Parts: sequence; C-alpha cells; structure tokens
Amino acid sequence: MTKSRKLAYLALLGNTVLWGLAIPIVKRGFQDGLTPTTFLLGRYFLAAAASIPYMLVLSRRQSLRKVLKRKTLGTILILEAVGTVLALWLLYEGVARTTAIEASLIAITWPIFVTIGGVAILKERVERHELTGLVLALIGTAVLIITPLLSTEIGRNFSGNILILGQNMAIATYYLAAKRFYQGLNKWAVTHISFWVGILGFSAILAFSGQSPIEALTSIIHAPSLWPALATAYMALGGSILGLTLYLIGQDKIEASEAAVFTYLQPIIAIPASFLLLQERISLIEIIGAAIIAVGVYVAERRRGKTRPGT
Repeated sequence: MTKSRKLAYLALLGNTVLWGLAIPIVKRGFQDGLTPTTFLLGRYFLAAAASIPYMLVLSRRQSLRKVLKRKTLGTILILEAVGTVLALWLLYEGVARTTAIEASLIAITWPIFVTIGGVAILKERVERHELTGLVLALIGTAVLIITPLLSTEIGRNFSGNILILGQNMAIATYYLAAKRFYQGLNKWAVTHISFWVGILGFSAILAFSGQSPIEALTSIIHAPSLWPALATAYMALGGSILGLTLYLIGQDKIEASEAAVFTYLQPIIAIPASFLLLQERISLIEIIGAAIIAVGVYVAERRRGKTRPGT
C-alpha cells in the first residue's frame, strides 16, 4: 500500500468519526430546545466566519476569479441552494422527528441514489453484480424507512424517515450536477460560497416562519444547557470544515467511488454514540435492514476492490 493511499485511508477514517458523531450530537441538542433551522443557521454562520482567513489567502489566486464569474457564480448559487439549503433542511428536520440510529442508517445510503442517478441520467454503465448490490441496499433502506410502521411511533418517526429519504434524493441530484458543473473549479471557494448560501437560505426560512434570524442565533447561547451551542459549534468546525477537509483529502488520493464506501462505516460510530448520548437502542429489524445494506454494498463493491491501483 502506497503512502498516498495510507494517508487517504487515515483522512477518510477521521472523516468517518467526525460525521458519524454528527447526528447523535445534533439530536442531543434538539432535545434541549435547539431547532433544525436555527442549528443550521448557527452552523453556517460559524463556518463562514472561521473560513474567512483562508478565503483572504485564496483571494490572491487566479482560481477564485474563475469561480466569481457571473455565469459560474449563478450556477454555484443554484446548486448550493439544493445541496446545502434543501438537502440539509430535509435531513435535520428528519433527524428531529426520528431516532438518531434510524436517521444515521438511512442518511448514509445517499451514494446509492447517486449511482442510480448516474445510470438513469448520465447513462453510466453498471455491471450485474453492482446492480444486484444496489437492489439489496435499496431493500435494506426500505426496511429501515418502514420500521416505524411496525411500532407505536408511526406518525413522527415515519415522517422523519421520509424526510431523510428526500435528503438522499436531493443530495444525489446535487452531486450529479456538481460532477458536471464543478470540474476545474476551486472546491474551497465553492465550499465557502455554500456557507453564505446556507446563511441566506436558513435566514429566509426563519423569517418566513415569523422568526428573527438574530434572535434565533442568540437563543443558541441562552439555551438551558450547553448542548445546543456544542452541537452547532461541533458541526460548524468538526463537520463543515475539518470533516469536509479530511473527506476532500481522502477523495483526492483514491477513487471517488472507493472514498464513498467509507460513508457506510459511519453507523459504527453513530450507533454507540446514540446509545451513550441518547440512550437509544438498535432494534432487531434495524439490525436486519443495516445488514441487508451492508451485504448490498459488499456485493456492489467487491470486484472493484480487487482492482484498486496502488495496493
């Protein structure tokens, strides 16, 4: 194994830990009064502020000017409205309505929808074993989504699971479009713009619902416990900046499809964290759904793993 591949694996494992902890930590903040839109506004406000020094350095480079061209900037604003505002609003509104375990297990299946979209929209070729794996993974996802129908938490948990499924579709649409339109652009410049799109988008959602964005931000500080502020700061720094940096480092050094597989490791972190922070327990049917997804991912990726360069 090359040094470059080892570095990629270390970066992606670090990303797995940071993003695996995300939903349980944010869910804990929700339990103490934090709302999804307030959390998202605070997250992107902090992320934008923290990234300003780097953007000042980046402003001297030619790559930033390419991003700021009128036509290019317009495309970025539209795509980030989908990938940042719509997708994350769906995700965390779903998290607020279902368990952290179910949210984590359903949310990690977004690469499946990217693959499906690649086949349906981009006409990408899928081999038979990949198709079999995708079908199994979709069955496992369906099992997780309908789990609340088999319990007493039918209304709230089921609606939350559906919202997270909507997030998967929105983020898949975003990644497929970004794959085409973001080629050759400085990804950090795009990421910084996404922070400001998030600030504007979530401020608009709060204003539309009759809330003041400024009052929403101050409510995080004045919450009855530290968890709302901790959840917001964690996702701003650990999720939006450090976690994304590690993912970009890892993805840059190995195949994008292989990097996406690390997404499926996040429940290894999320499930114990959900037990410790939220006293949630995984049910037998959730274990079955997760196992079906794992088998599907293994079937879809096994041959690809045998032909990885550099090993």
